[in-house]
Formats: sequence, C-alpha cells, structure tokens
Amino acid sequence: MSATVEPARRRKNDRSEIPVSFLPDGNPNARRAYLCAVLGLAPGLGLVFGPPAILFGILGRRAALRDEFQRGLGHAWVSRALGAVEFVCAAAGWACLWLASGAA
Repeated sequence: MSATVEPARRRKNDRSEIPVSFLPDGNPNARRAYLCAVLGLAPGLGLVFGPPAILFGILGRRAALRDEFQRGLGHAWVSRALGAVEFVCAAAGWACLWLASGAA
C-alpha cells in the first residue's frame, strides 16, 4: 500500500507562475507613464515627456486603485513625481540657454 500525497494547496493570490517583468502587466497606463518618465530623463526631453508621464501616472493610479492586486501603483506614483521634476528642470534649462544666447 502506498500512501498518496496530495499536492499542497495554492494560496488565493499566488502569482508564482507569472513571468516576472519590471513593468506592470495589468496596467497599461502605468506602463506608459513609467516609459515616458524614463525617456524624459534624456537631457532636454523632459519638456516633451514630462506632461504625458504625469497624465498617464494619474490615469495609472486610478486604474491601480480599482485593481485587486493594485498593479502599477508604484510605477504610477514614481512617474508622476519624476515627470513633474523633469518638466520643471528641463524648462529651467531651456530658459537658461535662451537667456545665455542673448535672445532676451
């Protein structure tokens, strides 16, 4: 007689078989926000990519709060903060360049 061993029960929110990715899979707005924030780190591009990072960050936060697992909540938060800093710094940088060129 051999004893049968039942497999261990999985927890309700077990995500061990899900492929690991740094970007949130269930929240496309948080993913877009984070990518815009990363692209805005390039010098001078904060003016272009900062506002979309803030906008998608707000939309991503709303979607994350509605999600059971709150996927992308951290990415949305970081994107909003980083997008604002990028925009202000890039605007100040371009203003300094414009004033230094003697155009004013």
